Amino acid sequence: MSTAEPMDIHDQVHAFADGELPADEAERFREHLGTCVQCQEELDDILQLQALGEGLARQEAAAPVAHAAPAPPARSAAASERAFRPAWSRRRSWVAAAALSGSLAAVFAVVALRPRTGNVETVALALAPTRSLEARLSWPGASAHRPYGVLRSGDERPRELLPLQALAKLEEAGDLQGLAAGHLLRGEREQAADYLQRLPASPDVDSDRAVVAMTKGELEVALTLLDGVLAQAPQHPQALWNRALALRELGLDASAAQAFDAVAALQEPGWSDEARERAGALRRQLDGRRDAWDAAQRAGQALALTGAPMPVDVARAVPGTARNWFNIAVWAATSADQVRALLPLARVLDAHYGGDTMERYADAVAGLDFQRRAPLAERFRQVLRGTFDASGLDALVRELSGTEHQDLLLGVLPLSGGLPRHLDAYERAAAATGDAWLTLNAEREHALAEYGRGDLAGAEARLLSAISACGSAKADYRCGQLEHLLAHIYKDEHRLLEAREHALAGLQWARQTQEWTLQADLLLVLGDLARFRNAFALTRAYLGEQALRDRGCAASRHVHESLASLRVFALQPAQARAELDQAPACEVPFFLNGAFVLADLARLDPRPGDVERVRDGLRKLDAAGWLRPGEKVMATHIEGRAVIQTDRAAGRALLRKAIADGALLGAADPVAAKARAYSYSSLILDAGGLGDWAGTLALFAEETGAAEPSRCALGIEVHDERTVVAARGPGGELLGHHDESRRSPDFDVTTLVPASVSAALRPCEHVQVLARYPVHGQAGLLPPDVAWSYDTGPREAAPALSAPRPLVVYDVDAPASLNLPRLRSWELSGEPSQRRVELTGSAATPSRLLAELAEATEVEIHAHGLVNLGVSDASLLVMAPEAGGRYALTAGEVRRQKLKGAPVVLLGACQAARAAPYLHAPWSLPVAFAEAGARAVIASPIDIPDAEAGPFFARVMERIRAGATASTALRDERMRVLSARPDSWVKTVVVFE
Repeated sequence: MSTAEPMDIHDQVHAFADGELPADEAERFREHLGTCVQCQEELDDILQLQALGEGLARQEAAAPVAHAAPAPPARSAAASERAFRPAWSRRRSWVAAAALSGSLAAVFAVVALRPRTGNVETVALALAPTRSLEARLSWPGASAHRPYGVLRSGDERPRELLPLQALAKLEEAGDLQGLAAGHLLRGEREQAADYLQRLPASPDVDSDRAVVAMTKGELEVALTLLDGVLAQAPQHPQALWNRALALRELGLDASAAQAFDAVAALQEPGWSDEARERAGALRRQLDGRRDAWDAAQRAGQALALTGAPMPVDVARAVPGTARNWFNIAVWAATSADQVRALLPLARVLDAHYGGDTMERYADAVAGLDFQRRAPLAERFRQVLRGTFDASGLDALVRELSGTEHQDLLLGVLPLSGGLPRHLDAYERAAAATGDAWLTLNAEREHALAEYGRGDLAGAEARLLSAISACGSAKADYRCGQLEHLLAHIYKDEHRLLEAREHALAGLQWARQTQEWTLQADLLLVLGDLARFRNAFALTRAYLGEQALRDRGCAASRHVHESLASLRVFALQPAQARAELDQAPACEVPFFLNGAFVLADLARLDPRPGDVERVRDGLRKLDAAGWLRPGEKVMATHIEGRAVIQTDRAAGRALLRKAIADGALLGAADPVAAKARAYSYSSLILDAGGLGDWAGTLALFAEETGAAEPSRCALGIEVHDERTVVAARGPGGELLGHHDESRRSPDFDVTTLVPASVSAALRPCEHVQVLARYPVHGQAGLLPPDVAWSYDTGPREAAPALSAPRPLVVYDVDAPASLNLPRLRSWELSGEPSQRRVELTGSAATPSRLLAELAEATEVEIHAHGLVNLGVSDASLLVMAPEAGGRYALTAGEVRRQKLKGAPVVLLGACQAARAAPYLHAPWSLPVAFAEAGARAVIASPIDIPDAEAGPFFARVMERIRAGATASTALRDERMRVLSARPDSWVKTVVVFE
């Protein structure tokens, strides 16, 4: 290339690296480099070659003279460089480049060593003028502000070009956090995670760990880490910033804007200005969506009451609300001309939803006899204005039903409160229109009525059918409403995974159609779901967003009551009471959640009048008609929970009533089932507080339906600050322990049972453990030399099968997308059997395994175990994927099976015994297998080593085949291993019987 020719900017990379470009060209190239992957990669190659050359030079300099290689023929520096560089590049000048302002040292990784901090030298990286990582890193070498800028192609993960020599110097300096930062900037998050994992927790390290989690899409993990950082350092700038990003990614824009405000208030150069800009942008978007919904409501009211046309842009922005108001305007029209005036809006909405449904409907109504319809429409307008005399509703329903004007009932009945009393008339009127928008709403109203009666199964079936038809009907707003109701039902049933799935689907519909209040309703559901599984950070995020969006009394009270319940769980009674005090007074003093909190505060932080407030508020809730059948049982429990602190006899009577009423409603009403479980817990804790160990054990057995144990049994309950342990020794002797000293919800399970109780149980050939959540399923409750198992309740005796039928699952082809390492091949235990079923490779699918489980008399599953709350509340087993991609075997699927062979089930998978965080019942894979009919299940709640698990489990199964019980076989094999390796993982294996 002639030096007179203009150089293509991509060809300037070598000259830029050597510091040969004039200042203005260097500045232009620096801006280009921030977004050009081609030049970044070429510069990376140059720097790595330079680093390699320097390394070779150091090796040659350090080599003994006697071993030096013969010198190559001498050649000039220019000739040497031409081997690697274009002809136009004449020289290297790294020293000059490092010295020049605006040179490579100001752009990429020329390192500068700072003074030592402890035993580690901190290495600072000079980086590109713009950053590709949106999050903030706490490591000082990469914490300075740079404007955010990435490519719009989206072809690659955002990354910056940092040479390996810079990372090598960080490693040489022992700066693990700096190495993590470097790898994160290069887009290498797994390497970053590995380095951060080797560091002790600290605010800075945990904030950077949260960044790694965010790059993986693990927003809940990130929020949990960041909330922990801010609890220690409330003004930690990087954590505040990163939390704002996590909230924004969750769609919680109001909370994200507030978090950016907190960053802006710190007045950091660059960061505060960017935070203000981001907060402003989020608020403008949020305000625009809320204003669009408000505008649609105002325009809809004007359309219906005055005939003022709805602006086209408003109808397109919020189509669901516009469609509702279109229907209302048709019903309110007192003349054919008023209906025809709605045709332009009908066409706009038909264009959005497809077809000509609304135009045909308007044409049909305009063709009716308005001498007859006008007076009827005027009565609907009275309903709309709130001036209708409700005593005339029944007569109006009779007058309209079955006539050509019965479509008016679709507005009259919901707005007058006439549903569900006249639900059949509403459904007939909807069907007559042939409009899926209206027939789907009829299904929703039916489901609401079933839900109100406590028929949750009927409501679920109806809603699932309606939702399946909803998408094809293009009824977006209706879809969101249906998903919301189904999520609410699943929440009541404590089916948290399904509830979350439908709540998120509903939220997506609500966001697409800009339905502001529906979004707020779904945020409440998502907040409750997070609270039910003790996901505090996510609960605060969802409820905090809802509080910022909806200032209504009921919504605000719900948020404060929910946050107060989190404080109770965290054993922070003063903060819980402060949350309750902030809740506004509404139609009723509190909702059930608030009553629950106040009942606990009457024990944890008693104030005069607490119990009376609970009783009075519950009476008002019931009188207002706010309680469904199961909730009435829960109200009885809450009253008993509060009263038992001051009047034991009255409290016990109320708790017994809740148990009896809950039994009458049965398992079909999940709220009643929870009330029953909570009432047993209160009675157990009360008996334990009195030292009534016999009564305590009797209550444990009564709850599960088991026979009251006469010997070798242990009952344990851990709830809030209290622990109760009751036991019978080998001779039936009673002993126990009661404690109220815990000030944190965390506990060490290995210290719950006093040594004196463990020693008394040691002579037992087997200890039956009756444990409630959160203890059930945890390892280490009793010493390893004791044979014991968790009791899962009585089961029907399985019919004896004609012959043994072992089932073994191994060498499973897990989905490649999970990036799981292949487990080593297993050596099958036991004698070869023609009846043994082996599932391996791609044949080991969830459906095939479920089918084979039915006849199995012995089950071994050697596979990966995962905890993935997007798939299952409890741990799951990773099987080979089905044709549709399904790979997970979940506890819910196992529970629905009938294991006719009453097998011993060995779950040789990581975390297979890990339980879901349910407060009312233990729930895990082993519990599911036991409920399905397994006579014993063996599993561990932690990760287990692949190389050791196979031989250990094989010897346990050999002992069981030889006639040992599962708990004895496990104990004996465990002690054999521990005699050689006292810290072995085998201490974590647990039996469920």
